[in-house]
Amino acid sequence: MSFEPSLPSRKPAPVQLAMTGDDWTSDRDRKAHARAEAVRRKAAVECARKLEAACDALNAYLLACIGCDDASRSRGADDGRLILMGCMSEYAGWLRSVYEN
Repeated sequence: MSFEPSLPSRKPAPVQLAMTGDDWTSDRDRKAHARAEAVRRKAAVECARKLEAACDALNAYLLACIGCDDASRSRGADDGRLILMGCMSEYAGWLRSVYEN
């Protein structure tokens, strides 16, 4: 039986398929990304403002329902209107904390 030396394995060299990363980002791409972030920031602050306005309107409606003293008054902590106001306030606060300077 004869022994044949094994040939060195020939693995293919890695090929870069896409130009990604900070070193491959063009000035045009950086400017487009900065514009997109500015639009997002402006939309987030506007959304927070409108959420706060909606929360105030819902609060006024809830107070009017309480004033009627009928079945439309608040049903306690599990009232959907109170839960919705809490969620809107929380999200508006998060948007302002992240996107407002």
